[in-house]
Amino acid sequence: MRFLPVLLLFLSAQALAAEKPLVFVSVLPQTTIVKGIAGDLVQVEAMVGKGFNPATYQPSPRQIARLSDAVLYVRAGMPFEQSWLPRFLAVNPSMKVLDMRKGLKLLPAHGHHAGEEDPHVWTDPLLVKRHAQYLRDTLSELYPAEKHRFERNYRQFATRLDELDRELNAMLTPVEGGSFLVYHPAWSYFAHRYGLRQIAVEQGGKEPNPRTLAQLIETARKAKIHTVLVQPQHSSATAKVLAEAIGAKLLEMDPLAPDFFSALRKLAAALARQAS
Repeated sequence: MRFLPVLLLFLSAQALAAEKPLVFVSVLPQTTIVKGIAGDLVQVEAMVGKGFNPATYQPSPRQIARLSDAVLYVRAGMPFEQSWLPRFLAVNPSMKVLDMRKGLKLLPAHGHHAGEEDPHVWTDPLLVKRHAQYLRDTLSELYPAEKHRFERNYRQFATRLDELDRELNAMLTPVEGGSFLVYHPAWSYFAHRYGLRQIAVEQGGKEPNPRTLAQLIETARKAKIHTVLVQPQHSSATAKVLAEAIGAKLLEMDPLAPDFFSALRKLAAALARQAS
């Protein structure tokens, strides 16, 4: 019977692991931010999993059930949240909600109705740093005993973001003022931060008509664009046509990749190569 205490220890450790506070986020890049500040104190789940499109996403019944255990929901301002957030709160009225866009200078959503804002703020490391402060404060309110830990994690995370910003700046200074072509306009904050121009194929969530496509081809030729960015969540048939017409290559870049640090480095490297 000597192994019984060991077994009990193991089971209680498992129970503890299962009872970590649950934080829900809208999209995968936010999981990296929450883990950056909370470390392993919480478990994080994203509403929109790998390969799903946040514009058309429908939460699953399992996710709605999971939400009843969540202590915090960090929304990104994705289209599905407009109609679903009241339902999330109906399931769990005590769940705290933090809007990732709080306190940030937002850009208008490209080609959408007036008043709509672009939610992809994690493509700018300095906006992430600002958001991380609000996240640190929100977690400290929820768990005051861990305040020092959140503060320490925040400082380390902020240092990494500053380093990323310096790195991207150095890579992109030679191509400042240049343009890049994307199928879906998910990189506006990145372009805005580093002095680049993002030209989008998709307008307000719709495919371009033949006339718009002809204008895009003309614009891309003038701007000497050699790369068309596509993302896994969107069909890229039109992007292929466009790339062939201007002699550019298609490059898959995922703005919803959990590790936005490497996604932004990869994008900056591709744009720097395009110009060399």
